[in-house]
Amino acid sequence: MKRADAFALVRKHGGKPREGVTKQTDVLVVGELGWPLLDDGRPSNSLAQAKSYRIPVASERQFLEWLGRSIPEEGARTYTVDQLAALSKLPKDVVDQLAMFGLIEARGGRFGFRDLAAARQVAGLLAAGTALSAITRSLNEIRKWLPDARLSNLRLFPESSDRLLVEQMKGRTDKTGQFVLNVEEPRNDADAIFQDAQSAEASGDAATAEQLYRRAMNTDPADPVAPYNLGNVLRAMGRSLEAEAAYRTAVKADPCFAQAWYNLADLLDVQRRTKEAIACLDRALEADPGCADAMFNMALLLQRVERHAEAAQWWRRYLSVDASSQWAARARRAMKYCEIQLAPTRPSAAGGGGAPSKPPPQAGEVLSIDPPLLAGKGREGA
Repeated sequence: MKRADAFALVRKHGGKPREGVTKQTDVLVVGELGWPLLDDGRPSNSLAQAKSYRIPVASERQFLEWLGRSIPEEGARTYTVDQLAALSKLPKDVVDQLAMFGLIEARGGRFGFRDLAAARQVAGLLAAGTALSAITRSLNEIRKWLPDARLSNLRLFPESSDRLLVEQMKGRTDKTGQFVLNVEEPRNDADAIFQDAQSAEASGDAATAEQLYRRAMNTDPADPVAPYNLGNVLRAMGRSLEAEAAYRTAVKADPCFAQAWYNLADLLDVQRRTKEAIACLDRALEADPGCADAMFNMALLLQRVERHAEAAQWWRRYLSVDASSQWAARARRAMKYCEIQLAPTRPSAAGGGGAPSKPPPQAGEVLSIDPPLLAGKGREGA
C-alpha cells in the first residue's frame, strides 16, 4: 500500500498519521517489504526511536487487519516464537524482525507452517551470506511482477551476497523476472520436498504425502517436523503403530518438540497405555509449560488412575490459563470431584453418609481435540 493511501485510511478512521516517530506516537506501522533495513543490516532511525520510546511496532498486514481489509489467513497457527526459532535455526531476534517486516505473522502469539517455511528459507539465505536487507529489497522487486510472491511460496537462491534468483517451473529468473541459465542440476532440497508433502496432505492425497514426508526424512534426518507430520497422516489412515514410530522419530530428533509429545500421548491413551501417555505429557509440559491442552489431558489421565491429589493440581493449573471456555467448566467439575475424593468422609446433618458427589468425567471424555492437536508442519492436521 502506498503511504498516501495509508494516511488517508488513518484519517478516515479518526487517526492522525505522520512521518517519523515522536514520544506522542501511538504505533509505528512498517510497510510490507517497502521499508528495508539499512545496507549494513541495521534498522532505520524510526524503528530505533520506536524501540527507545517503547512504541508498539505493527506490520502492514496487521494495520490492514485493524481496518478490516486483510485477507483471511489459512491453516492452523501452532508454533510459538521460541519453537519457530528452534525449528528454523534462526535467532529469536531475527524471527522478531521477520514478523516486524510482515514476512511472517503471528496470530495469538502463534505462527503457522507457512511462517516456518518462510523462516527456514531466510535461514538458508542468511547462512549463504545474503543480508536480510538484500532479501527484503529483492522481495519488493519480485512483487512488481509476481504480486502474490511471499517467502512461503517462492524458492530463492543466492547468486551473490546482494542478488537472489527465483526458482520457477521453467527455470530460474532474477528479481526482475529475466530468466537466467541454470548451470547446476536441481538439488534434492528437503524443504522443497517438505512443501510438496504439505500440499499433498492439504489436498487429501495421503499416499503421496506419506511418500514425500518419508523422502524428506531421508534427505534431512535431523528435521523433527517431517516425521511429526507423517505421524499425523498415518494416524488419520488408521495406521497407529506406524504413527507411533513416526512421532517417536520426531521427539528423538527434537526432544523439546512439545506438540509431538502431545500427539504421541494422545495416541497412546487411545490404546489405553495410560502410564506411557502420562510420561509423554510430562515431556510435553517440560518442553512447553504453558500448553493448556497438555495440562487438561494430564489432569484427566491422573484422575483416571485415581491420583486425585496430582490431578487436582493440574486442574488448578489449567484453570489458571483458561477460566472461561467450555473446557474450563468441565475442569471445574473434575477438580471438585478430585477434592471430594481427597476430603475425609463426614456424616451429614441428617446423620447419613457423606454427601453425594458429582460423577467424574467419563474415561476419555475430553482427552484430546479431534482432529489431534497440531498436525502438518504448520499443523492443520491429520
